[in-house]
Amino acid sequence: MLNHLSELKKASLFYFIVMALSLALVIFFRLVAPESDIVVMANMLTPALAAVIMLYVLTSDGDKRKGPFSLGLTRSGWHSWGLALLLPLVVLTITYGLAWLSSAAGFLAPTGEGWFPNLFIKLLIVLLILIPLSLGEEIGFRGYLLPRLQELEPTKAVVISGFLHGTWHLPLILLTSFYLNEGNRFLTIPLFLMLLTAAGVMYGVLRLTTDSLWPSVILHAAFNAFLGVFATLTVARSPLTIYIIGESGVLTLTVTAGVAFWFLQRWLNTRSTNLVEPVLAE
Repeated sequence: MLNHLSELKKASLFYFIVMALSLALVIFFRLVAPESDIVVMANMLTPALAAVIMLYVLTSDGDKRKGPFSLGLTRSGWHSWGLALLLPLVVLTITYGLAWLSSAAGFLAPTGEGWFPNLFIKLLIVLLILIPLSLGEEIGFRGYLLPRLQELEPTKAVVISGFLHGTWHLPLILLTSFYLNEGNRFLTIPLFLMLLTAAGVMYGVLRLTTDSLWPSVILHAAFNAFLGVFATLTVARSPLTIYIIGESGVLTLTVTAGVAFWFLQRWLNTRSTNLVEPVLAE
């Protein structure tokens, strides 16, 4: 057991393991089933697996019923669920609304009778699928990694956890054609990493201020689900559209980063006394 390691060293070891798992998984699928996009969903479970390895194989942290590093699964954080659901809608409405008003993208109006309930049902189904998949990512990056980074102080912890979450996508991006496969990757990858860092700040703040992982999971899933909805309502009018909206868009990054900064100011600064305390399990 590696219980003698500091929490920062445990965080570093977790990151090494999750990157190794992701790389191994992507290489396996590339050799065995290169045309299968199941690798995308399978990869979303590797952070949870890395957390289990750290908790129950390499250390005895998972054997402690109470301790400073609960994964945050035992508390619902229900009072923040509404915010977690609505915040991506607000961010992306502003982002895509500005794009629609410009010459970069156009609004593709839904057609057909009953389009709104159909769209709502589709969104609900996608959310129900994405929540357990997002849970796999959040267990690792906000459940296990983030509390151990708090030795650096909360602001740095949420920024770093968001950035590391972004870099975890790199094997999937660089070695498959299923993720972030449009545009010049010398531009799209840095924009994507900055967006995931900004989004990770919001995920992390919700994790720390609610002492629960579930608001972060819901926010993460809702962000991905609403991105899909707005993509179906948008038609590109320029080759530059890929760099303006979506997961590699400057406009998406700008709005998300602005909200993340607001989170840091309003939540971290006003609740700094609570945030520097260890995250306790129920």
